[in-house]
Amino acid sequence: MVPEEKIKVRIKFSKTGDLMYISHLDLARTMQRIILRSGIDIWYSEGFNPQPKMVFGVPLPVGVESECELMDIKINSYMSNEEIMQRINDNFPTQMRVLEVYNPEVKFKELCYIDYDISITSPKVNEALGEQIKSLFTNECKIVKKTKSGEKEINLSEYIKLLELKCEENTLYIHTILPAGNDMNLNPELLIEAIKQNIGILNTDSPSEHYSIMRKKMLDSDLKEFR
Repeated sequence: MVPEEKIKVRIKFSKTGDLMYISHLDLARTMQRIILRSGIDIWYSEGFNPQPKMVFGVPLPVGVESECELMDIKINSYMSNEEIMQRINDNFPTQMRVLEVYNPEVKFKELCYIDYDISITSPKVNEALGEQIKSLFTNECKIVKKTKSGEKEINLSEYIKLLELKCEENTLYIHTILPAGNDMNLNPELLIEAIKQNIGILNTDSPSEHYSIMRKKMLDSDLKEFR
């Protein structure tokens, strides 16, 4: 007898506020409990220790907020996308929200880039400092990147697909697109680290200096929104 094909569903959700400090492992455990509490008939793995089958997109670094996290599940029986969305949102904490539920068009291996908004607040921010940071990232900028095989020095400018900057009062806004594929990827925190090392801001505990990073969109190889 041929087993009935499971229904694959992609869940797009936000993770903001204090929840940005939750690790990816803790997020996976939380999502598992929420899915089960929601009464969704999720497909389990086989074997001696069956687990609900959930696959995430690119793990979110600790300290980064997101409006575009993606998770795939398979369900055993039909439930509308609208009902799945409502059930999960009814069980989510206040700083997480399902934004969309749909049937995926492509696999996660085709995800290539992530769109980020970074804001840096400091009394030292002005147009000249903005130009200095732009020059830093458009010319050779060496920094140490951790990889699975150890640490290696990279040139940040070779990783940045898009860079746009805007200054308003004491805040610098950076819009950037960074690689997120298996062969090439970059944590946006490395941009902050490069600014600390080369520009001389964000190096103190002063409340007048701080930054935030928000994931905005997952993108494919053509820089179109990943579906």
